[in-house]
Amino acid sequence: MTTPSEPTPAEVRALGDQAGALADRITALYEKLGAVADPEVRRIRFRLADASGYVHGAATDLEETARDLVRVRTARDPRLCGVPWGVCPEHGNTLRSSAGETWCMVERCGRRWTYDRLGLPCTEPITHRVTDTAGAGFDACNGHALDAEQRLEGGTVTRIAPISG
Repeated sequence: MTTPSEPTPAEVRALGDQAGALADRITALYEKLGAVADPEVRRIRFRLADASGYVHGAATDLEETARDLVRVRTARDPRLCGVPWGVCPEHGNTLRSSAGETWCMVERCGRRWTYDRLGLPCTEPITHRVTDTAGAGFDACNGHALDAEQRLEGGTVTRIAPISG
């Protein structure tokens, strides 16, 4: 069995563009039916307004998926943290996320992201090595290192030189 290849962000964006063009065509048809003199014909166009909205929503969802796919692919860079969830780079595990936006809960921070940073892999530069008591470890960014320092029992968090690529 073969594994399907991962779509590129460009492929996802192209599909989003097609959906946007379709939504525009539906809107044009809605308007065209609205200009017809026959009131019975004008009355049947109501579903088209909803259809256009749904397809515009799909276009938006595809564009956001393309941006998320870029972030996931970026996280594969060995110079970047890659922990499967995001953190505030300064305060660690202090993020909240809702409706596709994320913010740091530390009052004085004020950092906000216009995507679900909490639900995507971290793409901050590696700054620390986190090692547990058994010797297993991983490289992490400053924010994940802060979180590890607070949660890790008996392990170590050591600052390392940035990984060059």
